[in-house]
Amino acid sequence: MIDNMFVIDATVHPYNLAEENLNQAPGGGPDLHAFALREMLWGMHERFATEGSAITREAFCTDWSPELLARTMFTESDVDLAVNHRLRIDSVFQDGLCNGTKNQVLADKWPQRVIPYAGLNPMLGVDACMRDLRQQVADVPGTIGIKVYPNSGSPDASWRLDDPEFDQLFVLAKELGIKIFAVHKIIPNGLVPLKPFGIDDLETVAIRHIDLSFEIVHAGLPPFVEEVAMALMRLPNVYANLEITSAILAHGMGYVEDALAQLISLGGAEKIIYASGAMHFHPQPVLEKMARLTFPDQLLERYGIEQITHEQRAGFLAGNFARIAGIDLAAAEQAVRDDEFARERAAHGGNRPMWSHWRATQPELWNAAPGAAA
Repeated sequence: MIDNMFVIDATVHPYNLAEENLNQAPGGGPDLHAFALREMLWGMHERFATEGSAITREAFCTDWSPELLARTMFTESDVDLAVNHRLRIDSVFQDGLCNGTKNQVLADKWPQRVIPYAGLNPMLGVDACMRDLRQQVADVPGTIGIKVYPNSGSPDASWRLDDPEFDQLFVLAKELGIKIFAVHKIIPNGLVPLKPFGIDDLETVAIRHIDLSFEIVHAGLPPFVEEVAMALMRLPNVYANLEITSAILAHGMGYVEDALAQLISLGGAEKIIYASGAMHFHPQPVLEKMARLTFPDQLLERYGIEQITHEQRAGFLAGNFARIAGIDLAAAEQAVRDDEFARERAAHGGNRPMWSHWRATQPELWNAAPGAAA
C-alpha cells in the first residue's frame, strides 16, 4: 500500500531479452527486427528511467526470472498485486518475450499476489488461438484476461480485432471466464508500420462485446491521444491502461501529463488503470508519481476538471481495475497481509532498495555503469 491506498499494477512481465532469445537471420546473427525491437526497449529504459533507477545494459539484455519479478515488485515497492502478461511477439522472440512457463510459475507460487493474463498470437489463425486459449486457461487457473498485439513483431503481417473470423474467439473467451482483453496499441513494436496500432478495430469489438472489458495498453502516448479520449467517453467497457505512459510521466514529460488530463476530462477518472510495465522500469518511482499525481492550474482550466482527489487516486491504483476484474479488495488485502513478502518487508522495515534482489543474486551484471555496452 502507498498513502493508505491498495495497489494493483495492471501490467508486469519478466522479459527475456537475452541474445539467444532473439530470432536469428538466415545468414546468422540476430534477425533485424528482433535486434531493432530489443534496442527500442532498451532505449526507452535508458531515456525514461527516473534518476537513480536505471539498470545496466548487461542486466537489461538477459532473461528475467519469475522470482526476480516477484521480489522486485513485492519487497522493493508498495505494489500489493500485479497482473502478469504473457507476451506473444513470436516473429522476433523465440519465447514471445515473456513465455507461458513464467506466467504459470508466478500464478502457482504466489496466487495471492499475481493475476495471470494469457497471451495469444492471432497471426497463427483463429483455430490455433482457440486451442491455445483453452490450454492456457487449463494450465493457469485464475486467468482472467488476454494480452494481444496487432502483430507478432513482423512488418509484413498484422490482424484486426474486428475481423469477423475472430468473433468466435471473443465468444469462447467469455465461456472460459475471461473478463478483459488487454490490447497493445499506440507503440509500434520496432520496425513495423504504425497503422495497426490505432484503435478503430478495438472500438468495433468493444461495441460488439459490451460484456467484455478492453484495456488500451499504452494509452496517453502520442499519436492517438484524442482517439483514445473519445473512446473512453463513448464506450463504457473501454479503459486506459497506463503501462509505459506512467513511467514517462514519472520521468517528467509534460506532454503525457497533458494527455492524462485530457483522458480524465473526456472519459472520467474511473476509466484510468495504473500499470508500470515493470520490470522495464522499476515499479516504485513510477508508483510514487501516480500515487501523488496533481495537475497544474493551467491544465485544470484547459480541460475543465477539478484537482485529483485521494479517492480518484485510489481508483487509478486499484479500484478501477478491481471493479472490472471482479476483485474483492478487502479480501485481497487480507490475503497478502502476512505472506512471505509482507514478512520480509516487516523484517526490513519497509521497502528494500531498488534492484537490491537483482544486485544480490547476479552481481556480475552490475559491474558496469548503467547503459554501458554489453
